[in-house]
Amino acid sequence: MKNTRLSYLIYSLNALPLALIVFPLFVFVGEHYSSSLGVSLLGIAIIFLFVRLLDGFLDPLVGLLSDKFNFWMGRRKFWLVISLPITTFSVWGLFVADGSGQFAIQYFTVNIVLLTIGLSLFGPPYYSLGAELSKEYLERSKIAFLREGFFLLGTISSALIYALSDGSTEALRNIALAVIILHPITVFLSLIFVKERFEKNNIEGAIGFVNIFKTLITERRVQKFLFSQFFNSAANGIPGALFAFFVIHRLGREDLVGPLMLVYLTSGVIGVPIWIFLGRFIPKAKLWCFSIISSIFIFFLVFFVGNNDVFLFIMICILTGLSVSADMALPTSIQADLLDEDFKKTGSNRSGAFFSILSVINKTSAAVSGAFVLLFLYWIDFDPMGDNKVDTLFYLTCLYAFAPIILKLLPLFTMWSFQEEKN
Repeated sequence: MKNTRLSYLIYSLNALPLALIVFPLFVFVGEHYSSSLGVSLLGIAIIFLFVRLLDGFLDPLVGLLSDKFNFWMGRRKFWLVISLPITTFSVWGLFVADGSGQFAIQYFTVNIVLLTIGLSLFGPPYYSLGAELSKEYLERSKIAFLREGFFLLGTISSALIYALSDGSTEALRNIALAVIILHPITVFLSLIFVKERFEKNNIEGAIGFVNIFKTLITERRVQKFLFSQFFNSAANGIPGALFAFFVIHRLGREDLVGPLMLVYLTSGVIGVPIWIFLGRFIPKAKLWCFSIISSIFIFFLVFFVGNNDVFLFIMICILTGLSVSADMALPTSIQADLLDEDFKKTGSNRSGAFFSILSVINKTSAAVSGAFVLLFLYWIDFDPMGDNKVDTLFYLTCLYAFAPIILKLLPLFTMWSFQEEKN
């Protein structure tokens, strides 16, 4: 049975609850456990690093297994079902935390490990399924953009819930409730309406990770893309991990954490069609570089933000959102090109392995940047539960402003020559 537009829509809907989980996990959870529950920044940093190492092991394994083995409900959909109870249980446990001190850190550790396992079981098969829903290049691009659109909607929804809630405790509880309701619905709708394509080469011709890594070593365009993706994701991860801390302690406006994040994300959504339109006239890699250059200049403005400089920070949120939205629109399209080229060369569909490697890259960069942020805050004696010295706030500002600039210079230089490589 052929997939229809309804199938594409239902498949893409799964990205909404996924975003409701992922976005608060990296932006709000660390601040909540340190500020509200008294867990040390050092402890949170160590745990985040550990679960990303676990991610790095599980994602490629699940990607490989979903490439190799078929189950009665499908190669990909089987893993979505398996992940469902683990993910929903751990989201409630992690987001609806109770207690403080030693109990809180144990609670945090157990639930974030379970959530990591659940997301690893879900992620690589889900993204691989999207790449396989249609044989048509343009159709696959539409599916990818639709999926990312729902991911953005979920991200905006989490920020909106945070903005409308009374504090981080209520906000995370409301987000957890939304996930528990939506996630089972989207998965089971996918079981009914989304049809997997079973091709001989997909099951029998999937190539192991030795050959995948050979591709990464020998194919310069793949190398450049993954290198750029890692450092650009890390650059974006630093202000994400710092956002709540910066707004509360540097800007002095705890009440604006949710609204300002909503402004940033909304401008990001507005920016996506702009970058897609510009992509008709400018090569994708070059256009991505232009967006990186613009974000570098915008991050420099953060250095001039002082206490209660709300208008300036609103402008920074708007401009940053417009600039960084290119990271949502352009790399997805470049990934599709690389997968098509790999299929032509090998004759095998290795999307599961490819997306699992991309997942490891993105999650590792987020983990490294997030852990670095928390360790840096610990090093400068930042107090998430009280007042901080002028010097401490100065270092906080420097990290928010200059760390992304330095990291974004690396993908800028790498991707500038990307299109000059032979297809």
